[in-house]
This record gives sequence, structure tokens and C-alpha cells, in this order.
Amino acid sequence: MTVERYLQIIFILQVTIARGNDNCSLVYDDSKNCLLKELLMMIDHSANQLAVDKKKNALYFSLDSSRGKFSPAVLDIDTKRLTLLEGVKDALAVAVDEETGDVYFGGSKGIYKFTGIEKKVQRLHLKQVVRWLILRGYIYYIQLADSKAYVYRLFNIKRFRQVQNVTMNQFVFDAERNVFFINGTGLYRVSRYHDTIRLVRKSPNFFGMTTNNDGQVFVSTNDGIYYIRGGLKLVKYVDIRGVVAMTFDKYNNMIYSDSRQLVRLLPMSNKNGIKTANVNNILLVK
Repeated sequence: MTVERYLQIIFILQVTIARGNDNCSLVYDDSKNCLLKELLMMIDHSANQLAVDKKKNALYFSLDSSRGKFSPAVLDIDTKRLTLLEGVKDALAVAVDEETGDVYFGGSKGIYKFTGIEKKVQRLHLKQVVRWLILRGYIYYIQLADSKAYVYRLFNIKRFRQVQNVTMNQFVFDAERNVFFINGTGLYRVSRYHDTIRLVRKSPNFFGMTTNNDGQVFVSTNDGIYYIRGGLKLVKYVDIRGVVAMTFDKYNNMIYSDSRQLVRLLPMSNKNGIKTANVNNILLVK
């Protein structure tokens, strides 16, 4: 298996920014701002979870290498260079420690810690199949077998107390450390101050979730991507369907994955062009 298998020759087009919305790939939010889609790379299968090292602007995810086996990889977002990482078996989930730059992968063999500087892989002492990972002081994860959330710290594993009695597919912490989670019945919120679970929205169907660099919660659904405003109000961000995983780069631009590609959304302004640092050439994806 080689890196070339996952790469596609991408012709980058120089885009001339004009006034108005003539060059918009799509319009987002109720402010009618303009977005462009930048194709980062084509993939063989959708990634389950995405994470970015904000210091290096490096995207971590997993590729379907063969027969349903997922191999971890890192993509330099600025140069588009792809590197496959060895030593981690069947990775389904990924999270980055923003302080140290260490990367954690979860999958069928538990959780692995990848130390980027030393290029060293360490397997943590747990045997559960992990489908979702969050780093927030400690390691939080969802076990595949029971869809319950757990906390791993100092070689000890405990149920995540605030949501110990519910099953979930994914969860995140917002800026105030409230917990939002999704499952087959809807989107829910648990305040950091008490354990009462509150339904935010029953429908549409929720597929994925993440937070941006400011701790605002975003969710993907069968009719687009939404964000949460004012604690419980769900507002449509952009009308893109089929999104299964999302994250944000160092400049707070959304990156998402569908079944076949990784895409970054770049905002435009009618007067000043692209509002993203160090971006000169983009690919228009219609």
C-alpha cells in the first residue's frame, strides 16, 4: 500500500474574486455570506472522525486501506502532503492534544498515543473498541459495544458521570463545558452545572458533530450543517448534505468529509476577497 493510491492529480485554479456572489460555491448563514469549497483530497471511504493540530495546521484522519481496515494518516493542509502513520491498527477515532501536539487514535485495539516529535506510538491500557474520542483535560471516549461514554485517566476507566445512563453516537464540549451529544433520537444538551438532559432537536437526522476554535457546536444532518446559537437554538450554517465528519483548521475554517472527499470551506467577502490567511489558490468545486 502506498500513499500514491490515495492521491489524485488536482488542478488548482487561480480564482479571480469579483464583487457580488458570481463566484460563490454556496451561501451560508442568515447573513448571506459567500463560501468556496477547496478540495483537499479524494478518499476511498468516509473518515469517521477528523482532528487538526492547530499549531502545524495538520489534519489527522483514517483511510480505508483495504477490506474495511482503517489506517491513520496526516495531511498537511497548506502543502497537501499526505503521510500514512504506522503502528496504529484499525483506527476509527482521532483527537489531538492542543497543548502537546500528541495525537490519540481509537479503534478495534483500544487507544494509541502518537507522539509526533518522537514519532513514537504507545498503546494505552484499555481493551474496548473505541468509536469516538475527545480530549478535555482527560481522555473521553465512546465504546462501540454499548455506545456509552467513558473517561480514562491515570490507568483508570470510569463512566462519564453526566451522561452515564444514555447511549450516544458522538458528543462534544462547548466553550462553557456543557455537553452536547447525538444519537438515533436527536440532539441533546447537558449543562455543566447539573445532569438534566435536555432535548435540543428531534429532527432532522443527525450524523456528525464538532466544535470550532471558539467552542461553538456544529452538527451535520440529512439536510445540511447547523450550528448552535444561544445555547439551544439550531441555525442552518450551510446546505451541504452527506457530511459524516467535521473539524476546523487553525484559521477556523471548516473541514468536512463525505463518502469520497475531504473539503475545506473558505469564506469570501465581497470587498476584500478570501478572508483566510495564506490562501492564494483554491479549487472551485461545484
